[in-house]
Amino acid sequence: MVELMATFLPTENQTGFFRRGGTLVFGVLLPVVISLSACSLAPTYQRPETSIPARFDTSTVPTSKAPEGRSEPLSTQERLFLTAFSTSDDLVPLVERALANNRDFKVATLQVEQARALNRIDRAQQLPSVNASVQRFRQKFNDPSLDAPYGQKLSAATIGTSDFELDFFGRVRSLSDASRHRYLASAQGQRAFRGALISEVLRAYVIDRAAAAQAQQLQNAYLDTLTLLNLAKRQQDVGTLSEDEVNLQRSDTEHSHTTMQQAQTDAAAARNALQLLTGYAGASPAGKVEELANPNESLDWLNSLPSEVLLERPDILQAEEQLRASNADIGAARAAFFPSVTLSTSLGTASDGLGNLFDAGGRVWTFIPQITLPIFNHGRNSANLDLAQLRKQAAVADYERTVQSAFREVSDVLTARNALIERVRSERGLGITEDERVRRATARFDAGWEDQPRLLSARLRLHRTRIDGIFAQRDLALNRIALFHAFYGVSMNAPATLGKKS
Repeated sequence: MVELMATFLPTENQTGFFRRGGTLVFGVLLPVVISLSACSLAPTYQRPETSIPARFDTSTVPTSKAPEGRSEPLSTQERLFLTAFSTSDDLVPLVERALANNRDFKVATLQVEQARALNRIDRAQQLPSVNASVQRFRQKFNDPSLDAPYGQKLSAATIGTSDFELDFFGRVRSLSDASRHRYLASAQGQRAFRGALISEVLRAYVIDRAAAAQAQQLQNAYLDTLTLLNLAKRQQDVGTLSEDEVNLQRSDTEHSHTTMQQAQTDAAAARNALQLLTGYAGASPAGKVEELANPNESLDWLNSLPSEVLLERPDILQAEEQLRASNADIGAARAAFFPSVTLSTSLGTASDGLGNLFDAGGRVWTFIPQITLPIFNHGRNSANLDLAQLRKQAAVADYERTVQSAFREVSDVLTARNALIERVRSERGLGITEDERVRRATARFDAGWEDQPRLLSARLRLHRTRIDGIFAQRDLALNRIALFHAFYGVSMNAPATLGKKS
């Protein structure tokens, strides 16, 4: 810090002189001030390159033009679940791209870095800051009688600290602790968001695969109904079918066509949702929905787990760190009732000119302790303490709510799982039955023992059964993802290792 100060106090007979010269001084200083004000240390603004497709055409999978970001590698828990959840090789790269390119996750990561920087600032308040200062002071009076006792000409160079608070009552330390716990809370929040993002990518993946499979089945069903309509028209031409029956078949065909188009629209929307999560990067997924639902996976041992394992969840740890921060805020609010002691001190050299500033004999030392005792501030300190205590009570309630929500989340997922498993098994059994029925009808049709409309009707029934099976498999896969999200961050790999730190 460099300070240059000059003070001139004119008498009345000199006021006109300075008024006339003021215009000249202003004319000289104005361009200098303008040129200095034009300087800026801000970096040059550059519009970020957006990672979106160049066109709105969704017939092809868009690729990102922006370079992919970097993220932390998948943890052991994440990689094990992904490899066990799907045998397809596209799921792990899909999640990695989402963690690298998803902008919401990037914002959460940057918020953690911001909290870390704020914590460093608050920790620095506990230590004195040392500054160097060079000062030139000039004070002159035009009146010789005033200039003789009060005129000054002084140059000084010092190094020291100013307004350093001696933390006798722990106010600064409490503020630093609160900042540290908020940083830790933000880090746990980022972990919770990571788990939520991975779960959302898996959900979008399952919904995309189910929507694609449903659209394919409905397309096959539409082709069969269209064949039935053509057969009905030929039968009408030979007089074996009435016009009302043909119109009924035409209505069924139009309804099937509308349902197919809606399914194709839903499949495109599911694909767009998946691409948004992954930053519009990578190829289309190729997994099958029947590979994502495993009704034979036994997870009954989760019902006997102690509920305390949920205390390791990132969202619960985040709420606990927020509670710790609120508790530290109470300490800072209580310390405000006590005197604050600040210290300013400096050591340097001074002289009446710059040329002999560092000559011997010009050492200068200042020591300025200050004690400030709050006497009357209109109840501000009491209100701050009440506010801190109320915020802690709110943090306690939020922590309890988070724990209760986590317990209910796990309980709901485990309760629904058995019913979903039975539904998948039932739909698979019905699918096998209908597939065998179509196979026999096809054999009879090939042998000339059954007409084509009966075969097409059997195929339409098989399509509807398969669509119901797709929905059942989708719901079971989504339940497995919800279970992964419910236990995300909890260090357990098997019943024997539950509750143990990995």
